[in-house]
Amino acid sequence: MSDLTHFMFGLCIYALMQNIQATSPSQFIEDINGYRRACKSIGWEPKQDCVAYNVIAFHANLKSHLNNVPVNSTIKFENVQLNKGNGYDPITGIFTAPEDGVYSFAWSFLSQAGGTVYIAGVVDNVDHAHTCIETQQSKFINTSGHLLYELRKGNKVWIKTWHTPATFIHAGFYTYFSGSKINSI
Repeated sequence: MSDLTHFMFGLCIYALMQNIQATSPSQFIEDINGYRRACKSIGWEPKQDCVAYNVIAFHANLKSHLNNVPVNSTIKFENVQLNKGNGYDPITGIFTAPEDGVYSFAWSFLSQAGGTVYIAGVVDNVDHAHTCIETQQSKFINTSGHLLYELRKGNKVWIKTWHTPATFIHAGFYTYFSGSKINSI
């Protein structure tokens, strides 16, 4: 960026800061748009604008209790609470990344006395995180898992059983799967 461009950008920011007063929201937006036009006319445009980005996030919980779930079964969280970006499919239990980015996934499940449940966080058929409850002693116990992963558009993420059949997984808000995009790449 040339010295003149730096100077003009600084001048635009200075003018903006001088005009920040108790104005109406519509007047503020009009002022901002005027400064944007001025900056654009000198060839300076910011790389990112201050607009809300598309949110990609989902949260779904289990509708019905599951008993004796075979190994390598995808858990289908049918009760969708949130699905911004439409990446989660409750019919298959699979999240498909709608765009490249770093994503955060969390899951939690509840089992009952004597229960054994092994759960894996899976990305494109490869396990990346494991959680388990084995022969639990209390009436009910909850465990959770978390996975941070860089995904490309079209990558798929799901939760499955592994190691041994899951004896009992409690439904409702106790057992859920959620995820969100936390950064673009």
